Amino acid sequence: MEAAKSSPTTPDQDVTVEELLQVISRLTASEPHVHCREGGGPLAPLAKALNRLSNRLSAAPAGTEDIFGPQTLVAQSQAVMITCDTEARIRFINATFPGLTREAVMGTSLYLWLRPEIIEPTRELIRGVLTTGEFAKIESQGMSEFGAPWLSTQLGPIKEGENIVGFTAINTDITELKRTQLHLERSNRELESFAYVASHDLQEPLRKILTFGERLKSTSTQGLGAEGRDYVERMLKAAARMRGLIEDLLAYSRVSSSNRPFTSVNLAAVAHEVLEDLSAMTERTGASVTLGELPVLEADPTQMRQLLQNLVANALKFHREGVPPVVSVRATIDPRLQRCELRVEDNGIGFEEKYTDRIFNVFQRLQGRTQYEGSGIGLAICRKIAERHGGGISARSTPGEGSTFHVTLPLRQHATP
Repeated sequence: MEAAKSSPTTPDQDVTVEELLQVISRLTASEPHVHCREGGGPLAPLAKALNRLSNRLSAAPAGTEDIFGPQTLVAQSQAVMITCDTEARIRFINATFPGLTREAVMGTSLYLWLRPEIIEPTRELIRGVLTTGEFAKIESQGMSEFGAPWLSTQLGPIKEGENIVGFTAINTDITELKRTQLHLERSNRELESFAYVASHDLQEPLRKILTFGERLKSTSTQGLGAEGRDYVERMLKAAARMRGLIEDLLAYSRVSSSNRPFTSVNLAAVAHEVLEDLSAMTERTGASVTLGELPVLEADPTQMRQLLQNLVANALKFHREGVPPVVSVRATIDPRLQRCELRVEDNGIGFEEKYTDRIFNVFQRLQGRTQYEGSGIGLAICRKIAERHGGGISARSTPGEGSTFHVTLPLRQHATP
């Protein structure tokens, strides 16, 4: 028995639901010229209404508001802008990738166009946007099967009254920015590696200079005379200073190269340990150090200790003549941002705030070496530690009154160091 052949559609046949849905889809894809076969049947009036709407859209002139309004901005934007409903179905897209039409994308799931490895992280962020109404951002390499190797995607809620009915996804090509960033990171790693190797290799000849210098001082000073003994003493002091610089440079290079994992760190316990280590300096200067409430956060415990020790030691060292140091270490927490601000305040000599950027650079000193000891690298290490933890450091100061150092740190780390 031969299968019945489907007859071609004629103008008088009843309009089908499939035909209406196809026209509606094309109208929403900004194809106002599309028309539907009117035919007969109960859906014919709806087909005629759609055709009237299509005619009006086609005939409507572009007004001044449209020309200078958001539609022009969206159409000419270099970013790919997408709106989706709560099921992640694409409801609007301002541009498609080469080889695709809007019709092929409209109504499909956003996840259909993502690489497999990025689907779940994106789904989790979208779930958060739809639940909380807060914006989210994700950077990914090769996020889509089409387009830029590196994309930055900002997700935001679409609200109807108080209800969240969907979300936006604005994708920006950050390929060149990422290439520059990766190049700088590679250059920094090479410089840090060079600094470490150079410093390490310098230690052996320096050790010999110190050893033979000490031997010369202990065995031959009588035959050298006053001038010779002075030269030996200067040589030993210079070698000791060089050893300090090398050790500090090694410490600086190790901050970024550290691969220790972040763990839960009680800053209050760390601060008490630091004060124990600095007890001799505290007694010598007659200092008063008070500790406020300090949080527990995710960090590298060794580097948190180094950060606090450098800041407190500086506060004790740079005190005014005849004025005992008064140092305060305290912190505040921003629960919304999940960040803490650590403040180390002193009543020391202070400095002109125009030098604020300079003091955080390597080997930068505002005071002479004869007045205050040190290599001028302690605050540079502090800045590097703060940045490695996703934070930052700044300072406020008044000459003759004191300084306050502000360190911002996240309470939780979202990436492996």
